[in-house]
Amino acid sequence: MIIAITGASGVGKTSVLSALAEKLPEIKKIKIFHFDDMDLPNWDELEDVKKWQEEATVEWIDKLVNTARQEEVHVLFEGSTEIKFYIQGFEKNNHRDYKILLLDCEEATMKARLIQRGQPELYHPDMIGWLHYLRKDAMARNIEIVRTDQLTIAEVGQRIMEELDVSFDN
Repeated sequence: MIIAITGASGVGKTSVLSALAEKLPEIKKIKIFHFDDMDLPNWDELEDVKKWQEEATVEWIDKLVNTARQEEVHVLFEGSTEIKFYIQGFEKNNHRDYKILLLDCEEATMKARLIQRGQPELYHPDMIGWLHYLRKDAMARNIEIVRTDQLTIAEVGQRIMEELDVSFDN
């Protein structure tokens, strides 16, 4: 199974998967990938950010599906991308063994987390709009929303592991 996680900056995507990575060395059947592991473009020079995001997401899904199939592993992936691009990538690969999760939180929590990690400049009207857009899109598509401001990192991680039918001690 592939679990694709999306959410705005500051909702906890990387924190949750990093915490899981620390607990998973003994579980060799799970691989974790981050969208930002790829070479990112110079945003100021990019003509069509949305087109790039679509192409990059589909490219990632190609890689994830190949990894899951060839290595017979579960895959966890996180990136701040549109849900429809995840779906498009899975459909292109004729891959049905996946779940998309939206990690979400209140604006105040997002702001506090971005300040805490030294990126207060990411808290701006466009990012707040992105937070709301993803939430609305997830609801419209019946995508599960996991509220990271109402759960601990360990609880969010456990929720993800439940999807894979894998457990670990907190």
